[in-house]
Amino acid sequence: MKNIDGGMTCKNCGAPIRSEICPYCGSPTGLDTNQANMEYPTLECKEANIGFWTIVFPLIFGFGFGFGGILPIVIVLTGTAEDPSQNGLFILFALPFLAISIGAFVIAIRPIIRYIKLNRHGKRIEAVVYGYADDNVLMNGRPAQVVKLLVESPVGKRFIMYQLGSTEQPYGINTTVGVIVYRNMFMIEKKKEELNW
Repeated sequence: MKNIDGGMTCKNCGAPIRSEICPYCGSPTGLDTNQANMEYPTLECKEANIGFWTIVFPLIFGFGFGFGGILPIVIVLTGTAEDPSQNGLFILFALPFLAISIGAFVIAIRPIIRYIKLNRHGKRIEAVVYGYADDNVLMNGRPAQVVKLLVESPVGKRFIMYQLGSTEQPYGINTTVGVIVYRNMFMIEKKKEELNW
């Protein structure tokens, strides 16, 4: 990629570029997704990611904080508190823990519900990988990744910004991936590795 007269050009064909894939020769340009222009409108994307960070991690929080919220209520209901006049304080102490627990369970259940809906009603389409951007979520100190996908919708080409729920960039730029879509819910198909011996 060269910078000529303040504009970027494709290193393969020399055409001016504004996105991650050259519109003339179709080769990856190396342009960062955060600097690229959106050539097409962006669709709302609700992902159905099934993985550790999207399901298991929130469930650990849900059960941990749920235990911290339910224990004071059990103490009040069973009458085992040393000072019954403190029952109101026990309940007040439990409420934030229960709220965090409920929130964590909702976060974990949403992708599962989307996954079920997509498997029942979804339609398979093809998407082209345009690039990656950092999400505003950190996982082990690294930003999670959002993949920018170009899809052909009933009203023309559209981008979706699909949150991967991991720090990896598993798809090559300008490669095609299968996507299951139902309304505004999307799920990237997992490729099964087939070995011919």
